[in-house]
Amino acid sequence: INLRLERHGEVARQLAAEGRRDRALLALRKKKLSEKQLEQLHGLLLNVEGMLSNIETTKKQTAVFTALQQSNATLKQLQAQVRLEDVQRLLDDTAEARQYGEELAALLGQQLTDGDDAEVEAELSALEEVVLDEEQLAMPKAPATKVPEAEKAAAARAAAQPQEEARQAQGSAAEEEEEQAEPAGTRQREAMLAS
Repeated sequence: INLRLERHGEVARQLAAEGRRDRALLALRKKKLSEKQLEQLHGLLLNVEGMLSNIETTKKQTAVFTALQQSNATLKQLQAQVRLEDVQRLLDDTAEARQYGEELAALLGQQLTDGDDAEVEAELSALEEVVLDEEQLAMPKAPATKVPEAEKAAAARAAAQPQEEARQAQGSAAEEEEEQAEPAGTRQREAMLAS
């Protein structure tokens, strides 16, 4: 349509330039008619887009309505399974069981009396005094830190110990050699004396 509008405008211009007024007027009328058709088409397109939007909205609303109906039906089914009378009966039974337990505990004497509470408090006070006395009589603890000279002496002893062990091992080996050599020397002396 836009091309038709441009073409009608060019034709009208040429005809006006040529001096053909009646033909130029006809071309301009055709152009005006095409413009009105274009406006009507735009209006129709807007109407169609509005209808499509309404259809989508209605579909969504219908889906929501269907979901609500299904949820409501499910909720009614669940509520039918749990009746109010059953819930009330359950609560009553629970209250009766609790009351029975309290009565049973009272009959069996499992609850402390005021005198029992006073005895327990007195026993706790006595324990606290014993603990306090033990803390006061406790010996002071030795310091946990090491003295630097003692550390140096311990390190020197540790370093000297392998050397001392090596000397002892050498001394033991020399004594064994002497012991082995002594019997041979003794034998030689005995042999000389015997001859």
